[in-house]
Amino acid sequence: MPESETHIYDFIIVGQGIAGSMLVYFLLKQNKKVLVIDKLNPNSSSNIAAGVVNPITGRKMVKSWMIDEFLPFAKSIYKTLEKELNVSFFYEQDIYKIFTSAEDIEIWNRKKCDPEYVNYLGDIIPDLGENINTPFGTGIIKQSCWMDVPVFIKAYRSFLKEKDMLHDESFETDKLQITDKIHYKNFIADKLIFCEGYKAFENPYFNFIEFSLAKGEQFTIYSPELRNNKMLNKNIFILPKKDNLYSVGSTFLWNDLEEKVTETGRNEILNKLNRIINCTYEITEEKAGIRPAIVDRRPVLGSHPDFSNLFIFNGLGTKGVTLAPFFAKHLVNHMIYNDLILDEVSLSRFNLKK
Repeated sequence: MPESETHIYDFIIVGQGIAGSMLVYFLLKQNKKVLVIDKLNPNSSSNIAAGVVNPITGRKMVKSWMIDEFLPFAKSIYKTLEKELNVSFFYEQDIYKIFTSAEDIEIWNRKKCDPEYVNYLGDIIPDLGENINTPFGTGIIKQSCWMDVPVFIKAYRSFLKEKDMLHDESFETDKLQITDKIHYKNFIADKLIFCEGYKAFENPYFNFIEFSLAKGEQFTIYSPELRNNKMLNKNIFILPKKDNLYSVGSTFLWNDLEEKVTETGRNEILNKLNRIINCTYEITEEKAGIRPAIVDRRPVLGSHPDFSNLFIFNGLGTKGVTLAPFFAKHLVNHMIYNDLILDEVSLSRFNLKK
């Protein structure tokens, strides 16, 4: 698009991770004219995410927040997008949770009798083969899935380029002017939404949000001996890919926000991996990215307290695959139809402290 011309849009979105991409998707369904401004970062959380969705988490094996509502909606949207983009990136696959104690089995059997959990907890499998350590057995978590987020991001980016909806450069906040319209360089829009991932931590318009950023690290390993086609979980995940490759991760490091793997993170993952499998492997790739998490572990949506046409959609943390479709539509309905934003995710919970 020529620099000298003024281009007018309904919405400008800054960032094309999973949050920004889903926001574009729902805005286009409302026939809105959208521009995405994004410089590809191969180390963004979306571009390094393993995309594992585990509906049952923690030692106490509790359902993830609002999973009954979020998960079916996310699955439906991703399956539709696979057809629209003509690419495969979403896979439904059980998780095999490796128990660490007899107490785990007791909790599992008790939860399995609870109607709230009956659709998520399956059978207990005593053994997964000689190369996988399961001294207390393994429980099958149903309705789990995983998304190849980098494949989705790449495919949606190609779609945006084809439609001339992508401005491929870093956003310069000091070039932003806000009146009754959004003015940025030679672009004018009714509204702008920041979907910057962890970079929102540096955004001067939203520096009152209480972020709790955490680095995640993961590996790809090659192991012909492992011969495992199941998604495993025991403090880390082991996700089978093609050609004897497996994704393995992940860590939570709060004191180091560099986008590179650390010796600490590497040792943590390998120590956990070596307690699960009994075979040789080779590390073929290492990746690290920063998760855009919030202190209360809830997303953040809404308009700036002083600028009603400036919005943020952020804080998806480790749950981006599950949360992004639901809350992207939630924010779109707010911006277009004035639907109320859920209190738990509203930006106003931080405005009060501003």
